[in-house]
Amino acid sequence: MLELMRELARFEDYIDDFAVTRESILQHGSGDTRLFTAFVAEEDDLVEMAVTYPIPWTYTLRPKVVLKELFVVERARHMGTGKALMAAVISHARSMGAAELIWTVMTGNTAAEDFYRSLGASRDRKWNNWALDLDELE
Repeated sequence: MLELMRELARFEDYIDDFAVTRESILQHGSGDTRLFTAFVAEEDDLVEMAVTYPIPWTYTLRPKVVLKELFVVERARHMGTGKALMAAVISHARSMGAAELIWTVMTGNTAAEDFYRSLGASRDRKWNNWALDLDELE
């Protein structure tokens, strides 16, 4: 899973800032107090991963699930594993009683946008992303 995360970091051009380690995945991704849930697909080796985390309480009084990362190695794309993995993520969100599954797509990644549309998802027309780099803030 760490290597898939690194591949995603290279693809999205933040590999120089990538700090995740095997130990941090084990520490934060296991046990009753885990911070995220990971889903993987295998074909001899790992070919796909999804990482989610909950927003436990929102205005609906129900959680939201954030799909933080979804990555499929190039050789495994268009084989149906993405849809199967998203079905597992959706099932997980429903099991939590979540009202919504939300995520962001990197600007210009039309293949991802097309994939998500094929699942019935649509772009959020009400909200756009903002960021404040706390390391740069004085």
